[in-house]
Amino acid sequence: MLKLTLITVGTLPKGPFSALADDFRLRLKKFTMMTQKVVTDEKKIDDAIPKNNILIVLDAIGPKLSSEDLAATIKTYEDRGDHLTVILGGPHGLSESLKDRAHLRLSLSPMTTTHDMAHLFFLEQLYRACTINHGVKYHY
Repeated sequence: MLKLTLITVGTLPKGPFSALADDFRLRLKKFTMMTQKVVTDEKKIDDAIPKNNILIVLDAIGPKLSSEDLAATIKTYEDRGDHLTVILGGPHGLSESLKDRAHLRLSLSPMTTTHDMAHLFFLEQLYRACTINHGVKYHY
């Protein structure tokens, strides 16, 4: 089972985004042991990152993976028993020093979007990757 910590800088999705995010977190319980942490600013991220984790940062400049490629990447980490930590930055992104520490910079899109949308988009893509890896009908 995939072990994953999602660290969000700022706040969790609000309004209708909250209900959708809750739905994806519930669906992900079949495939992941996911913990979610919220920090108020980047200075508090180091304390929130579990030790010896694979660090993934969501970064517009990172590689743009297809859903299948993301699934394959996640499967590699899951098969090795790695614990992933994924960081979604705040409205100003993440510092270069934090991005440089990451094992993977992952772009959700080169376009700018709201924090709530990015959060939701990542959860949906994570769920899609898990369904691909476990042969569950969801991905076309």
